[in-house]
Amino acid sequence: MLTANNAILLVLILASGFCDLKERKIPNKITFTGILIGVLFNFITGGVSGLLQSVFGLLSGLLIFFLPFAMGGMGAGDVKLMGAIGALMGWRFTVMTALYSAFVGGIMVLIHLLYTGKLRETLQKMLYALIHLLLQFAIRLGYNETVYKAHDKFSKNGYAYRKIYIPYGVAIAGGAVLVLIAYKNGYPIF
Repeated sequence: MLTANNAILLVLILASGFCDLKERKIPNKITFTGILIGVLFNFITGGVSGLLQSVFGLLSGLLIFFLPFAMGGMGAGDVKLMGAIGALMGWRFTVMTALYSAFVGGIMVLIHLLYTGKLRETLQKMLYALIHLLLQFAIRLGYNETVYKAHDKFSKNGYAYRKIYIPYGVAIAGGAVLVLIAYKNGYPIF
């Protein structure tokens, strides 16, 4: 059975995912409308406790993706979308959506790398970057000239790692749908 908040959620994530896929941006009119509807819906259906649950969900949704946003890993629209999901569905649903979204996003990146033929190259560069960081740590601990030479070699070979951009609104939409399916099939959210 499709409840009202689930129907609103599906409209929200479908519109966001479509816009992110097409325009590489989630418009404010979608996310802010989702936040407003989520807060009002929960206040109308749950009174003050529903309002508090909605506000706490909104804040948790914004906080979950704030650090990745601050580090340049995702756009502000993705953060606001998680806030809208939190305002509508609450903090538990939002946390699970973030976890499932990471899974969906990882699959999207893997498919992209396989499609472009860059999986091996990307894994190699990631390994070089990891070795580079470990060698920097060893240098700070005061190790010898051999570590400096290895550091220079790995710095030249793999440090120029490029980011892979995916429309993360699609991953968030996929994660939210997976949480809905899990919940419908009796798997509790927490």
